[in-house]
Amino acid sequence: MADFDAGLSGLISQYGTENAKLKAGVDVEAKDDSKALTDKDVFMTLYIEQLKAQDPTAPQDTNKMVSQIAEMSSLEELSKISTQLESMTTALTSNQAISAATLVGRKIMADTSRSMLDEGGSVPVKMTIPEVSLSTTLEIRNADGNLVREMNVAEESFVWDGKDNDGNELAAGEYNFKALSIDGEGVKTTLMTRLPAKIEGVTISGPNGTELNVSGVGKIGLTEELDIVG
Repeated sequence: MADFDAGLSGLISQYGTENAKLKAGVDVEAKDDSKALTDKDVFMTLYIEQLKAQDPTAPQDTNKMVSQIAEMSSLEELSKISTQLESMTTALTSNQAISAATLVGRKIMADTSRSMLDEGGSVPVKMTIPEVSLSTTLEIRNADGNLVREMNVAEESFVWDGKDNDGNELAAGEYNFKALSIDGEGVKTTLMTRLPAKIEGVTISGPNGTELNVSGVGKIGLTEELDIVG
């Protein structure tokens, strides 16, 4: 058996894959992959040599050999499963990229205080009004910071018609929204507004997966619930 044990490293060095060499602790330089055998072939080669070299008066434990074969079979199946999972992951990433690309240029409702008004258009607005609120006011200012519209809000979801306090249509551009809620004690609370924001691009395979690059908001995960409005 000593001769057999001494020859293991030689066999693995000559025929083994990199995985087989690492498992056997053989420190050799990489050889031409075309001459290398699979881990399964290496195992069978060594197994046959083991049978040839064993002492007839003290044969190897059969149960141990069967266990080794079962272990090799399990490793092979796990390797196949790992390969299949990698293929599924690649396909999923590709599908996400295609789905995300179709959203570029569209608008989603996002937590922001700014939104663009198109010429002759309107802007949907959403917010959560506290139950203790007695009144809620929405202030809308233009890019210069001038107040152009102030309205009392009774619903959590409504549409600003794009007009000022006098009913005149406002110019297209970016506007700032600020919602204030007042409770029974007169305490004012600024509420978060949800407004249309444009999807400008997509980040694929980033540290957080596929993400949408939303104007004025930043990155939003594709897995998050999206409220598309245009």
